[in-house]
Amino acid sequence: MLRNQHGISVYTVLSIILFIALIFVLAIPNFYNLDKEQNVEDCINNMKEIWVATTDYLRDTNADFDGDLSVLRSTRKATDNGNYYLGSKSYCPETSRQKDEYIVYGKYVAETIGTDVKHNFGVIVYCPNLDKYAKHFIPKIFYENMEPTQLQNYMIDDLDYIHTETGSNGNKKKEMVEKYIEIWKTDPDAFAKRKADTTALRAILFPEKFGLIPQGN
Repeated sequence: MLRNQHGISVYTVLSIILFIALIFVLAIPNFYNLDKEQNVEDCINNMKEIWVATTDYLRDTNADFDGDLSVLRSTRKATDNGNYYLGSKSYCPETSRQKDEYIVYGKYVAETIGTDVKHNFGVIVYCPNLDKYAKHFIPKIFYENMEPTQLQNYMIDDLDYIHTETGSNGNKKKEMVEKYIEIWKTDPDAFAKRKADTTALRAILFPEKFGLIPQGN
């Protein structure tokens, strides 16, 4: 039997190497899953930061926000020691090299109640890779301590409904979020409709769930 100068056989050395290699191969999936879960957490944290920055911006400007994050990074707050609304750029960790910005939409609605004007604003932030990573979605629990306006509460509940209905189907989830944003962009009565009927906007997104037939079918 072949042995090295210390008396250990070559076969023993090979067995040890193979054993270590086997452990490494078996451990790879666990490390991979840990990285995936960390990426989910990091992506959601990025979106939370953007949501807070955009909400602050809407609160100060009383105007819609079209999603240009460079505005938040270059505009200083009137308070908070003149800091910028948003710091450095952040990207989804799954595809950070592509440098795709997060998609953001902010809606402002002034509601007249008697002689008073109630300022409502709502913000939607979603991952550009939502179609591939359905878990990259801000959970409803995040908003609980954020003192959201009535409009934001509508958006929170509707987005949670979309999240529940689409489950792990990232393509469908992204499609529905985009359609939902389009409703707020194009329908000037969206706020009034949603206020009058909890299911008004959801029925547009999921007509089959509410016994409706999509136009053109």
